[in-house]
Amino acid sequence: MGKPGETHNWLLATFAAAFALWPLAVRAGEAQPEETQYRKRALEVSQYIQRMFGEDGTGLYHKTVSDKQPDFMWAGGVMFSTLVAASRHDPGFRPVLDRFFAGLNGYWDGKARVPGYEPAPTRGGDDKYYDDNAWMVLTLLEAYELTRETKYLTRAEETLKFVLSGWDDQLGGGIWWHERHKDGTKNVCSNAPAATACLRLARLMNTEEYVGWATKIVEWTRRNLQGKDGLFDDRKVVVTGEIKRGKLTYNTALMIRALLGLWRETGKTEHLDEAKRLGKASAWFLDRNTGAYRDNVKWSHLLVEADLELYRATKEGYLLERAQKNGEHHYKAWKANPPQDLMTNASIARLLWLLADHETPAGQAFWEQSDRVRR
Repeated sequence: MGKPGETHNWLLATFAAAFALWPLAVRAGEAQPEETQYRKRALEVSQYIQRMFGEDGTGLYHKTVSDKQPDFMWAGGVMFSTLVAASRHDPGFRPVLDRFFAGLNGYWDGKARVPGYEPAPTRGGDDKYYDDNAWMVLTLLEAYELTRETKYLTRAEETLKFVLSGWDDQLGGGIWWHERHKDGTKNVCSNAPAATACLRLARLMNTEEYVGWATKIVEWTRRNLQGKDGLFDDRKVVVTGEIKRGKLTYNTALMIRALLGLWRETGKTEHLDEAKRLGKASAWFLDRNTGAYRDNVKWSHLLVEADLELYRATKEGYLLERAQKNGEHHYKAWKANPPQDLMTNASIARLLWLLADHETPAGQAFWEQSDRVRR
């Protein structure tokens, strides 16, 4: 069999080759998932990710085709959400999801006063970003909704505790971007996903505490960073009150989702009306030539997700059409020249899996349950 190291390398190579194909393999006695256009495309991109970025020994993913270091937590959160979405369509992804979750423990700083995820594998530190952690809460809760495994819910609650510890009274409230106040700002990207996560956990736990948190986070963010057109600037400098201008798709996206969550939890139609206004205003982000959002897909895939959530609430056809145009654009670009970094690939795969949800009974059933109105 050769030397132990050679045997190990041979096993890894064999596993990698088989893994690239196994989601499509016919498994005896198992019903095969329904084949649809977006599911097929999402699977194609996901298999490429496993083949080009998967780290067989750790369950983690590396940054680029050439840089084999584990990627940062932000990209890890997007990749985790991709695996959750893939698992709705093919149970073969569930072991991959579990291994990745275990691998992400290397980023978890359990020694901190309030534990949370560091941006890179750590033995403990104080470099945590509140937005990185808020994204993880959202995808951990989605994983729990899909699997009902309490490990995901427990970690989501722990992580949200860290995110909410970033709120203080400076500027009248708001969550900082970084725990050591790097950049000195409070950002939409830390506040909007935090509010959305609070509302998702409130629904799952049937508790009012997190509705209260979400309400004050949304109110602070709108008061400080929303423009007259409904869209959101990026961040505010705490010491000076200066607004750092620049509108990004993912900021408005998570505010749409937070408003939809408030509507579902409170029954107040003013929140739904505002979400619809932001949906219309988001046409500002579109490229007239492609019909897709002009932002990098690492940001814009989150506005596609918001479009789809708003579509499920309102059935306004332009939202689904807009999401599909983004899917067509990014898949076409991917086919022509697959990106060399994990973040871009994971963002495209997540976008395509979300579109597949709207084609399949499994996806439709998941979101029907997840979107239910409590009031």
